Amino acid sequence: MTVLIVGGDYVTSFKYFIATQHDARIEHWSGRTKGHNKRQLPHETKLVIVICDFINHNLANSIKAKANRNGIPLLYCHRSINELKRKLTDVYPVDQKSCCEKYCSDNNQSRKLH
Repeated sequence: MTVLIVGGDYVTSFKYFIATQHDARIEHWSGRTKGHNKRQLPHETKLVIVICDFINHNLANSIKAKANRNGIPLLYCHRSINELKRKLTDVYPVDQKSCCEKYCSDNNQSRKLH
C-alpha cells in the first residue's frame, strides 16, 4: 500500500505515524514545483493526504480530480498530527485496544507528536 502526502515541508511526523500504524510506503510531493500538477499518482496508491496550508488551488484541484478518477480516498488536513489521526480513523477504523500501542509506547521518542 502506498500513501501519497501532497504539500508540507516537514512531514516526518506524518510519515512516521502512517508507517507505524498502517505499514504503508509513503511518498511525499512538496507541491512547490510546477511539475507536480502534471505528475501521475503512484501506481499502488490507496490514500492521498493533502496538507492544505502549503499548496496552491490548481494542485489541489488536480490531485482531487486524479484521486476521484481512480477511486482513491482523499483526506484534507492542516499541519496537525492529531487531526490526521482523527481523520484516518474515519477512513480506516481500528480496534480501540490496539489503537496506537506502537506509537504511544513509553519508550517511543516521538510520543510527544501524538
